Amino acid sequence: MENKDRYSFNSNDLLYKIYSYRKPLIIITSIGFIVSIVVSLFITPLYKSNVIVFPAPSTSISQSLITTINSYKKESVFGEVEEVEQILQVLHSDELRSKIIKKYNLWKHYEIDSANEKYPIDRMLKKFNNRINFKRTEYMAVEIEVFDSNPDTAALIANDICMLIDTVMNRMEKERAIEAFKIVQYEYDTKVAQLKKLEDSLQFIMSKGVLDFESQSEVLNKAYADAVVGGNMRGANELKKQLDTLAKYGSAYISLRDFLLYEKEQLSLLNGRYKEAKVDAEQILTHFYVVNKAFKSDKKAKPKRSIIVLVSTLSTFALAFVLLIFVELLRDLRKKDTVQISES
Repeated sequence: MENKDRYSFNSNDLLYKIYSYRKPLIIITSIGFIVSIVVSLFITPLYKSNVIVFPAPSTSISQSLITTINSYKKESVFGEVEEVEQILQVLHSDELRSKIIKKYNLWKHYEIDSANEKYPIDRMLKKFNNRINFKRTEYMAVEIEVFDSNPDTAALIANDICMLIDTVMNRMEKERAIEAFKIVQYEYDTKVAQLKKLEDSLQFIMSKGVLDFESQSEVLNKAYADAVVGGNMRGANELKKQLDTLAKYGSAYISLRDFLLYEKEQLSLLNGRYKEAKVDAEQILTHFYVVNKAFKSDKKAKPKRSIIVLVSTLSTFALAFVLLIFVELLRDLRKKDTVQISES
């Protein structure tokens, strides 16, 4: 009950104070109202354009285009949290920001004098970040918001920023992909040259008459035995020469043949890597899907003059009331001090 009376007293006292100060409050608040209207009229209106994109999966181009072992597995066509964060990081990159500033001459457009300004870069960054925003939506998409005094410029900047995502990401990926391709290409060329040497060595042995060691050895040994048994010494001597050639080059033939088969299998695997690396180095795929492209807005997005006037007027009223209370308090304190001095 006591708290209720106290609250009632405080509320009534507050209303009484407001009523007692009604004239200065009305005057000051009215002035604040008029000033806020005038100031809001001088604020440059800004138009908003936005682009919404969904990220694509962060797989390499070769994985997307060339059939792999897991090609039967159906994967989502949209990226996930990792891909969203990658796009946001690119959007906040210095490279992308510099390209936009240069293309649209934002130093002039934002009226920043880089020669005479004390901290021109800091002011440009603040202006850029105030006018251009990037955020993740609740549906795992990325929204690019651009505010500008010119509705055409706002739409153009938003769409160009969207396209620059691919430019920046492809530049980074291509640098790595080209280096990887050079390494694989060197390995591939080295393997091809090695196979050529092995084939030349095997061809030399085959020119000596060693074409198929196992079958030739079996046939010649049987023929040699038949010639010896039949007393055909001349034929046996000819067969003996061929057997000696097989004995001389047979081991090398088997080693070269088997090693050549193994190396050809390795070359086949390397050829797959070579093709994938070449695709990654030469081809380009987009990293996102555009849901909504930016268009020229016909309605200003900010400032909201009604909100500015309302907030300014209420703030003026509250500040004026506090100052009047403070002035009254000081006046009472001075009176109290004067009374105490006179009594003493």
